[in-house]
Amino acid sequence: MSAKGGNSSDRVSPIDDDYVGNLDALTRDLDAIESIAASALSDKQIDHTATQRVVSTSTGLTYSELTAHHRQRREVEGWGEADIADILDPIALHQLDGWRAAQRVPWERGDLVVVGVSGLIGALGNLYDSQVDAAVLSGLSLLKKTDLLRRWERQTARLPIDYTGPKFGGPAHRVRSAGHDIGRFFAALNQIRTGTFEGTWWEDGQRMVEKVATTRSGLPFAQAPERHLAVALLLKHWAADFVTPMNLPLAGWTLLGEMSNPDLRKFANDAYAGTNSGDGLNLRSGMLTPGLGMLATEVVIRTHTHLGAYRCTGSARLATSAAAKHTEMLLAAHAAAGAISLSKTTAAAIAGETVVAARHLNIPVLMRIGMLALKVRSDAAARAEAGAPSWEQLLADEAATWTLPEALTIADLLANSVGPSAADESVEVYGQARPSGQHDPGVDLRSAGWPRPIL
Repeated sequence: MSAKGGNSSDRVSPIDDDYVGNLDALTRDLDAIESIAASALSDKQIDHTATQRVVSTSTGLTYSELTAHHRQRREVEGWGEADIADILDPIALHQLDGWRAAQRVPWERGDLVVVGVSGLIGALGNLYDSQVDAAVLSGLSLLKKTDLLRRWERQTARLPIDYTGPKFGGPAHRVRSAGHDIGRFFAALNQIRTGTFEGTWWEDGQRMVEKVATTRSGLPFAQAPERHLAVALLLKHWAADFVTPMNLPLAGWTLLGEMSNPDLRKFANDAYAGTNSGDGLNLRSGMLTPGLGMLATEVVIRTHTHLGAYRCTGSARLATSAAAKHTEMLLAAHAAAGAISLSKTTAAAIAGETVVAARHLNIPVLMRIGMLALKVRSDAAARAEAGAPSWEQLLADEAATWTLPEALTIADLLANSVGPSAADESVEVYGQARPSGQHDPGVDLRSAGWPRPIL
């Protein structure tokens, strides 16, 4: 029995009660066909009742008509309730469970509300990023007054990374060499161990490297040849500078200032310097402040999804399908914040902030969006791979277990069959005889004892 049109678009769910009932009915029909084939091949008495039932089966039915027909047969023949465990073997059941676990879980109304709330939090954080950054700076300023940071500031005085001589001085001196760039840790560490400042500047298109071993007043720079002492001094110095308005450059930002392109060098300097002290793009304004909104979004959505999993399963651990939905929710919420960030940056640039408008970019959120988008795409690919194999793949897998004599016998029988025999007529499927030389992939001839009996 077949459903008209292979897409079955009128089905609501891939595997529901109707689907299992239909599969059970088709399994019974296939069992009958295999029994008929086995009887014919072994010269035993054929069950003509089963033969007639299979031959007289209706064809060209839609899925709904097929389902109704199988329901009627179940009532008339008294089959009882269909159970998927009676149809599939343990290996297939395990594969089915894995497939179900990998399927996409549709969103519920509560999910939409949570995404909306968390997305609003992130969007407001980006919309009022200057105010939030000012509040963060105010809090850091309080830390600067503590005895600990004051002591660290004194202990790290006269380090070579703080050189402010010609070409490297000014309020934005931290972006003009590698000493304050956390992305160039070893370059900064080497300056402290050797007691020598090293910086790069350009003149008439030529790259100049300057090395200085004394302060502008002539005193030698502090030096710590021991690696552990140099690391301690560097981290203390960075911590003392982090709580100041100018903060520290973004990781790797100082490399832009050493590029051969003068416009790129100017952009790196102006974006960090800003229009006023501390309002440029730095670690605080570019990572810490926007990261707070991203963190709030993550907390809200993670709490919602893990609580939902705990209510359903008694464990806060997310199943594969729940984890995929969790990723989708995070992507949607962060996308709202990212859209506000890009919009505000563009608007600020048009309004005249030019390079300084880069401080409105929510770098953590934009990076997170990219990572989540890749994860969503990966989940979709995994779901596609978890789908049912094609008939060609099933045949290839089945044929891989055949012995050479079996394969040769099957090939000879298929090639030498001339016209319908009594056995051919008894195995007509769904009322339509197969053309000569074709094999029905739905019939497992090996399980019926064929072709071994004829070898």
